[in-house]
Amino acid sequence: MSKRYLANACTAGNIICGTLSLVCTMHGEYTGAAAAILAALVFDAMDGRVARHFGVANDFGRELDSLCDVVSFGVAPGILLYSWQLHAVSALGIAAAVMYAVCGAMRLARFNLSTDTIHGFFMGLPIPTAGCLAATYVLSGVRLSEWIVAPMAMWIAWMMVSAVHYPNFKEKSPDPLQKKAIAATVAVGFCLLWWNVALWPFVPFLMYFIFGLLNTCWNRLAH
Repeated sequence: MSKRYLANACTAGNIICGTLSLVCTMHGEYTGAAAAILAALVFDAMDGRVARHFGVANDFGRELDSLCDVVSFGVAPGILLYSWQLHAVSALGIAAAVMYAVCGAMRLARFNLSTDTIHGFFMGLPIPTAGCLAATYVLSGVRLSEWIVAPMAMWIAWMMVSAVHYPNFKEKSPDPLQKKAIAATVAVGFCLLWWNVALWPFVPFLMYFIFGLLNTCWNRLAH
């Protein structure tokens, strides 16, 4: 297998996992569906690294990666949340599932157009984080009220197309890391774990979600 095909195979593993997640959801295997989304995250992390390591990164791979991400971290999590819990609130649950997919696609389109101009941070919540928030919530087994989960899912979807800056940890960010934001984020994480330790797989992704929002707010206030 050539080096280029190896990178594309990793990307294909992403959409394979996303498709398996949808199949598992259709059969009511919600733990398997959530686990498949997390497995897709592993492939998503691998493909870019493999491509850069072998020097075969190209536009085709970038576009393929985005198409796979829409399925694995946009459509699959939305359908999972709807089937797992949000069907109980009918139209609101449908809206949340649709927003996950639509905002995820819009976020990826904007990302592909801005890779040459935005460095050191992500503009809007990365779609893999959004997908993993849904997956780890289901994996935790904790069921909050549908009237909390549905608006929260819509908020997460909206954050993907927001102007909030999220650190990418690959390059030096132009945004200072505010100590207040770090402290508040850690406090929220500890409070959630104290309330229910079963949320441990969900908390790291939620902390990233919260940190980007708080850090952006404090940086804008500072300016």
